[in-house]
Amino acid sequence: MKTKSAVNWITPKAVGIVVMTLGLAIWPGKHPAHALQLTTPVLTGSVTSDAEGSMEGVLVNARREGATFTVTVVSDASGEYSFPRDRLEPGEYTIGVRAVGYVLRPSTRVVQVMGRGSTMLDLHLEVAETLEKALQLSSAEWLASYPLPVETTFNALKDCTRCHHQSKVAMSRFNEEELLHVIQRMSYYWIGSTPVAYQIPERILPDLGREGGPMVRPPVALEEMQAEAVASINLSKGAWQYPFKTFPRPSGDNTRVIYTTYDLARVSARPHDVRIGLDGWVYYDDFNDHVIGKVNPRTGEAIEYRFEDPAQRFPDLDEGGSLQNWGNRVLKRDREGKFYLTPPGVRPGTGYVVRFDPELETFEFFSNGGSFSAPESMHVDGYMWINGGGQGLRQVRIHDRSPACLSSPQCDGEWTQEPAIESESRLSAYDMYVDSQNNAYGASRGSTQFWRVDARTREVTYYPIPESPRGDPGLGGGSRRGMFDGQDRLWFGGFDGDVIGMLDPSLPPDRAITLFPTPIPWFQPYMAQNDDSGYTWTGSISADHVARMNEETGEWNLYLLPSTANIRQIHVQPDEGGGLSSLWVGLNHQGKMVHIEPLDR
Repeated sequence: MKTKSAVNWITPKAVGIVVMTLGLAIWPGKHPAHALQLTTPVLTGSVTSDAEGSMEGVLVNARREGATFTVTVVSDASGEYSFPRDRLEPGEYTIGVRAVGYVLRPSTRVVQVMGRGSTMLDLHLEVAETLEKALQLSSAEWLASYPLPVETTFNALKDCTRCHHQSKVAMSRFNEEELLHVIQRMSYYWIGSTPVAYQIPERILPDLGREGGPMVRPPVALEEMQAEAVASINLSKGAWQYPFKTFPRPSGDNTRVIYTTYDLARVSARPHDVRIGLDGWVYYDDFNDHVIGKVNPRTGEAIEYRFEDPAQRFPDLDEGGSLQNWGNRVLKRDREGKFYLTPPGVRPGTGYVVRFDPELETFEFFSNGGSFSAPESMHVDGYMWINGGGQGLRQVRIHDRSPACLSSPQCDGEWTQEPAIESESRLSAYDMYVDSQNNAYGASRGSTQFWRVDARTREVTYYPIPESPRGDPGLGGGSRRGMFDGQDRLWFGGFDGDVIGMLDPSLPPDRAITLFPTPIPWFQPYMAQNDDSGYTWTGSISADHVARMNEETGEWNLYLLPSTANIRQIHVQPDEGGGLSSLWVGLNHQGKMVHIEPLDR
């Protein structure tokens, strides 16, 4: 158990009394959230219910009228919550909560926060009715609740969350026969689709569902298994006949956190990746659109930059109408601060990369790219790695901007490509990574090994991924996304194995990879990143949580997010003074971005 300093035992109300009695003016420093207990709370109160009395682990949200962001804190062991003064400026605030199995009636409160003193607001929750509770479950809780063999849930339903929440599955009313048609139709949507922005390739759209069209075919085995599974757990036969399995609310150190949730420029924005720019703004790409956006973390201001549809820029990419307005799933940044965007997938033999210069607010287009790029260590030897598009792993050297590019907000850049890397086995990758010496690494979702290509010799080395341990359910392997730390170790998310992993290339290949199971079932970690201070972060695509692992002890902190959270890539923000790191995540289905700031180690 972690030891607590004496100040941790002082309640927020007691802190306010001490500060006012002594007449002290204690102002927050560079990291105000970490000084929560040393400042007079501007808004505080208790959270209770008839069923539990004082309630620990309830998330309390506060949003000022007209603001573009929401601040969230968590009630402690005594049921008290407290907002630090520097986080809520004076004004009218709407207050809401998140606590699975409980509701606040009415669902929000309005309170006036003053410039001086502490505003008091106690919140009393009621037990949720069945439908209310169903709407509160995370996708991971639905997956854990389904009364199906775990192998069936894993094989048939785990990827539904990629495009929509599991509640869409559990609350549907289609029977098995109807589901065959629904599932078959959804199989033609592009991978970046969501319920408000589904995408069907233009070449099949005119014939979809018509005689001779792509849906007029017998269902495949997977579709039959999915239809049978969904019909057995949805509302087609009446109300659910199985109990909801919910995860515990936050407790202990997991309540010592503050969240800021930012609105993006469009409610339909789909932030896949997030990265901090050299200017301090937090940038994001859009999985559904040709956009790069940014948020000012101090003011909440959000700005987007739209670039030309690559199908218009490169007509050869769109042969047969195969290229859609798909957006981008990879956002990388080089040492100079320029950003690189690549698409989720294009017709084999094609591809592109878009480079954005935040200072000039200009775009450069590079054709014959791929689905992944890795420019982070391009300063070492002048080469950027690209992969995908059916052309294999390649190195490219980007040339200086031409006079035409210097005078245009959108232009065609130039690069020179080296021959593709030759290897005994295909160098497949869901994402690609480079270490400090610009050596390339990669693995795919179903891979049993990572590969490494030496940037100078082009020699290929393979690192087997251990078969154990695995998380819960952890029936798969491979990797999705990751990042190198300051020690040149690669941390990655083992999505299908419910693990995060660490590859240390200084060790012999058969001992280079270590796996760490994630702390709750169906976490499905998409990515992992180390903060170079002994902690590794990861985010869940299904569980509405982020988690932080103590590398030395293996202990986890588990932070429940203020809302439904489909998380893909994450970005760790180190503390410049050597203190606590924080985390930025994009909510891929909500058009929002969240900053998670722990208050304790």
